[in-house]
Amino acid sequence: MISVTRSSENFRPFRSGNSINDLAGLPVDVSGWSWRLNSVGEQSTLNWRRLRFLSDHILSATADFIAKLIKSRSPDNVRNTFDTLVYLERSPAIIASSENAGRIGPEFFSELRDYFGPRGAWRLHYLRHWYRCCVDLGCPHFSEEVAFELDQKVIGGNQKGHAVLSLDPGEGPLNDLEITALLNALRAAGQSNTITLAELAALWLCIAFGSNPLQFALLREDDVSVIEEEGSRFIHVNVPRVKKRTEAPRREFRLRKLNQEIGQVVLDLMDENRRRREARGWWDSDHALPLFVRGSPRSDEDGPLSEYARHLYASELTAMVRNAVDRLEVISPRTGRPLEVTPRRLRYTYATRLVREGVSKRELADLLDHTDLQNVQVYFDIKSDIVESLDKAMALALGPVAQAFLGKIVRAEPEAVRGDDPSSRVKTLDKTSDQVVSLGTCGQHSFCGFLAPVACYTCAQFQPWMDGPHDVILNDLLAKRDRKLAAGQDGRMVAIYDSTILAIGDVISRIEAARAGEAA
Repeated sequence: MISVTRSSENFRPFRSGNSINDLAGLPVDVSGWSWRLNSVGEQSTLNWRRLRFLSDHILSATADFIAKLIKSRSPDNVRNTFDTLVYLERSPAIIASSENAGRIGPEFFSELRDYFGPRGAWRLHYLRHWYRCCVDLGCPHFSEEVAFELDQKVIGGNQKGHAVLSLDPGEGPLNDLEITALLNALRAAGQSNTITLAELAALWLCIAFGSNPLQFALLREDDVSVIEEEGSRFIHVNVPRVKKRTEAPRREFRLRKLNQEIGQVVLDLMDENRRRREARGWWDSDHALPLFVRGSPRSDEDGPLSEYARHLYASELTAMVRNAVDRLEVISPRTGRPLEVTPRRLRYTYATRLVREGVSKRELADLLDHTDLQNVQVYFDIKSDIVESLDKAMALALGPVAQAFLGKIVRAEPEAVRGDDPSSRVKTLDKTSDQVVSLGTCGQHSFCGFLAPVACYTCAQFQPWMDGPHDVILNDLLAKRDRKLAAGQDGRMVAIYDSTILAIGDVISRIEAARAGEAA
């Protein structure tokens, strides 16, 4: 067993060898009061002083238990187990056993069950495993009879999916209007440089893949490939898998495809990374080339995980996404407050939208990289086909909130870019008068191939005129939406024009505000 003493702070307490190899075969120093785990996703150090309320014998057995876990379980599992053991201090039975050198009875389990409550009961699985292993290690403070009694107790699993099932406006999936507002802001940011290229790429990838932040933090430039076939270009990404209990990170991958818009952002980020490497000269052969690069190396850049020295931690990528959306200043049409976005919320959004599109449980589990179909059941339990109500009044109110219009409003045709070119006029048929009317000017000098005028309102090149009959298009799209809803079509088909409806509402509201300002 690992010998423990606390007679002196200068004494090295864990003395049966200086290091052990973890599940990935990497060394872990176990010679002191702090054990640093080889976790690529976060800084993970076990501080044994947090367990100094335990007696020497109980602490010794616990150290052996954790050492055994390090050899056989992932760093995340070890970290979660250790953090749960810290809660033993909340048990009077544990404190009494440590002070009196007595045997630990089942009372501690009941005490901590009450402390954790229903939402934290899942931690009891770690405590039961700890007790059983300490019995097997022969520690006299642990009883085979108590271990058997604990084995018979029903604990239950971690409560999953509360934010998804409740459609929580702060933590659950984004609804259609919120994702529309976010996409509009992202496209505008790509032209205005409101956020960095890395932030833009991280947000787009979270939306496109629904992966968790660790998977994106582990991405490297080598994982991105460009394939040219018959004049077409395809961008593929090998996304590292992290849900599997593999021996080390980046052992398994899943090939995912990007559309041209997002793929180009990723390629632009790789070009920017290359220019920075050349300018700063930070890269060497010991360090891999991550897609999302740290400003400075990790503190353990010369340790067992030296190749990850320039990778972000998962928490840092989460903060990047959150902070980027904060700077985009997207307002939630649902709450009227700034939209709070994390990779987890975008993962929920990705899954719920796939369910709306009719994927099976197995397909969804595969796309989310789950092995257990139970983990995706929650997305099928919610009413993901709910269609948000949307009428003209709401479109005018929510359009500015959703920041749906990306172009520039002009007073009249002569003020527009290409205003002197009659072919640049964007026209429509007014069905009430059966007359062709002009709405604005297209500032693009090449043919875009999109359907005018509907697609124009979500295009940054469109310049609507203040005196244009924009309500004609708005009324027509709202009528189409109502007909689809009345016909019982699924939510995806009903909401197909919602982005344009909000953009037109934004245009009309801005024009009305400008006229009101002039009148004042």
